[in-house]
Amino acid sequence: MKKPLAAMALLGALAGGPAWGQHIPDKPVDQIPDLTPADQLKDPTMALPDDPIEPYLLTKDNGPFMVMAKTFRGPESQRLALALAKELRSEYNLPAYVLRKKDWPGGSNIRGLPPQADLEVVQAKVGEPEKIRTYDEATVLVGDEKTQKGAQELLHQVKKISPKCLDHVSSMLPWRKGLSNAIRTTNPYVAAQNLYQAKPDRLVVEMNSGQGSIAECPGRYTIQVAEFSGRSTFNEKDPAFQGILNLRKSPLITAASDAEKMANVLRNDKDVAKLGQPIYVYHDRTSSRVYIGAFQDTNDPRIVATREGLIKLAMPLMDAKSRSKTLDVMIAPATMLTDVAGIKKSLQQDAK
Repeated sequence: MKKPLAAMALLGALAGGPAWGQHIPDKPVDQIPDLTPADQLKDPTMALPDDPIEPYLLTKDNGPFMVMAKTFRGPESQRLALALAKELRSEYNLPAYVLRKKDWPGGSNIRGLPPQADLEVVQAKVGEPEKIRTYDEATVLVGDEKTQKGAQELLHQVKKISPKCLDHVSSMLPWRKGLSNAIRTTNPYVAAQNLYQAKPDRLVVEMNSGQGSIAECPGRYTIQVAEFSGRSTFNEKDPAFQGILNLRKSPLITAASDAEKMANVLRNDKDVAKLGQPIYVYHDRTSSRVYIGAFQDTNDPRIVATREGLIKLAMPLMDAKSRSKTLDVMIAPATMLTDVAGIKKSLQQDAK
């Protein structure tokens, strides 16, 4: 799923290093402090922690609204981030986590580091020796806020903190004190559609309130056999999509009734009844689908038997000579099961 803009900003902070988002004091140009030369940066003057980092790593269960407190860059970035996270937890009782750039697919070009990305992900091209080197980077994120308002209140609190551990760390920006440059962000592991609570869709609830709705399915898995939806095209000038008259002829208008008609034919067919599986229908704003079966486990042997039986019945169900009621559209049993847990949960939440 797609990364939210706030997550992209966070990755930008990781990629940009310590100069990203810097704040220059409001002074005349000739009074702005100079950057500390890189060759004058000193090693930390404190003992860095050697604790396992795993308990402090950010997961998708944290947040989702958070505050980005500090980004560290360099060979000791992970240990510096760990030191800050530990202090924020122990001294300020704040939920602090560490996000490492190298945990992201393609997030590091350091020699000897195994690739993190799948084969489909474009890998960075590095010469021998490396012409471009991405240093280790780690960011400390704070908060398990559920709303943007909570994250904003947390931001004001974090900005006032001056952790003791940072007094022992040399910086290129001598005017930057404590966590005054903290910003709001979101957990980049959380999908954008899960960040904000969607409004209940009462129309979808009403469309699925009748008998035979997928909401009544006692199992977690089922087999989709048909889908009725509107037309689609890649040609924006397609005449079939121009004008209100063509819109009124869209098959989406009759999709719900077509799905219910198919479900009723299947329920009353003696050969389908021999399969011993219930028939369900699900309607949303873009399509209506017909399902057969209710299974709790993907290894249920009845799944194969049901699918094979449906394949054999696909043609006979359209034969008017052998049946009083036939289908106008051939069923097409899906090869993959449909997990209806999410659909049922959504309908239950929207019904409240």
